[in-house]
Amino acid sequence: MNLPAIAILGGTFDPVHIGHVRSAQELCHRLGLNQCLLVPCHLPPHRESPQSSADHRLQMVELAVAGIDGLAADDRELRRSGPSYTVDTLAEIRAEQGAAVSVNFVMGSDAYNNLHTWSRWQSLFEFANVVVMHRDGFRETPVPEVRDYAATRLVDPERLKDISHGAMAHVALTPWPQSATQVREYLQRGVIPGDSLPAGVADYIKQHRLYFGEPENADKA
Repeated sequence: MNLPAIAILGGTFDPVHIGHVRSAQELCHRLGLNQCLLVPCHLPPHRESPQSSADHRLQMVELAVAGIDGLAADDRELRRSGPSYTVDTLAEIRAEQGAAVSVNFVMGSDAYNNLHTWSRWQSLFEFANVVVMHRDGFRETPVPEVRDYAATRLVDPERLKDISHGAMAHVALTPWPQSATQVREYLQRGVIPGDSLPAGVADYIKQHRLYFGEPENADKA
């Protein structure tokens, strides 16, 4: 069938870093996608609230993807009040895209292990395929209900672009050594890790003094 295909990569992006961008690019290449949307969440239901405001996080994502073919920022969750439930986001995107598009929601292995706690998690498959990104050394241990439900939907990743929704695939991407938490730890010490942040994002963080615990010591790493 070879449908038009998009991916949805959500997160707090607090801050967005090069690992996010490279993963999105690799997904587009590996899965034959036309576009990957990076969707900053407003209020994550399963983790602490972001340190930076919605406006700052959106600006950073827009800077990170500027000029990169196939990547785009999507602010829909920031425009909604209350917790950011993925099923609502996917329902909106499906309504916009129509039935003849492969919509692929991307999650990490840690999120997959906790999928049973998500709001209306089975309904994710009504609107999209689900793609689980593997991390080196991280063990996937979903509860039996999720494991059995997903087992009947597993396909090779290369087939996703031919399936509009309802399938599941696992993809091992090139590992990235640093997380957003580690990037924030650098910034809290007043150090901007230039090797982990897109240049525009690093400049934005420095300009707005985001995450710095000791602003007077801020310097390029």
